[in-house]
Amino acid sequence: MNISNTINLQSSLILQNNRKNPRGMMQPDNNRITQSPVRVSISQEGLKRSSIQQNGQETYESMMERREMLKKTRVMSYGYDLSMKAVELNDAASENGKKELSVADRANGYIGAYASLYDEIVQGYENGTREIYVEDEFGIHRLTKEEELKELSEAYKRAVDDFVEMEKANEQAYAIVTEAMKKIASIKSRSSAGMSDSDDSKEKERHKVPENLKERMLGAAELFKQNYVKLNPDTDNLSEVLSRIKII
Repeated sequence: MNISNTINLQSSLILQNNRKNPRGMMQPDNNRITQSPVRVSISQEGLKRSSIQQNGQETYESMMERREMLKKTRVMSYGYDLSMKAVELNDAASENGKKELSVADRANGYIGAYASLYDEIVQGYENGTREIYVEDEFGIHRLTKEEELKELSEAYKRAVDDFVEMEKANEQAYAIVTEAMKKIASIKSRSSAGMSDSDDSKEKERHKVPENLKERMLGAAELFKQNYVKLNPDTDNLSEVLSRIKII
């Protein structure tokens, strides 16, 4: 076989073609691409198979499902929601600060906040409008009604602990300040520097923490849940139920 002749023949053919097409044999036809674009489609089965990685990662479908769930993922803070709702209810009860509320009044505000959020959760699941996803160490999952109510109850217990502790500290602080004011008034002999016995009695009562307040607030929440089961949506409402389980 004459190798050199074969090579020369191929080179001659390539040279002739290059003369006809100065830009080279592989130059694409731009007009053809523009007029008739090529559409590449992959079957669902192909997508599923191609998305499975060698290291065992999730499929394309599960990845897209996870992405959709991430859009709905929320950081739930039931304690914060309880506090904000209690503030809202107590502001309404005090007519936006025009009326002084007692410790018992504010405690009732927390019970009302718990009842309101409890009802919101239950109604949301019953009518199918509540869909909440959370992410934890186990991944992303959709909360159930039972999980939410449990988290709400735990948050309420912590809120009650904080509230009672704060109000006891306020009661002690008020007693210290009042005693100091009385001493100053006695030394200066100025009755106007202090407050009247009537005013003092009212303020003491307002700052007084009811006995067993923590147990009362927790018991009120349990009593609410028992009554809520019997609630008739056509004739009863939350305010009527709560009116029967106030602290005082």
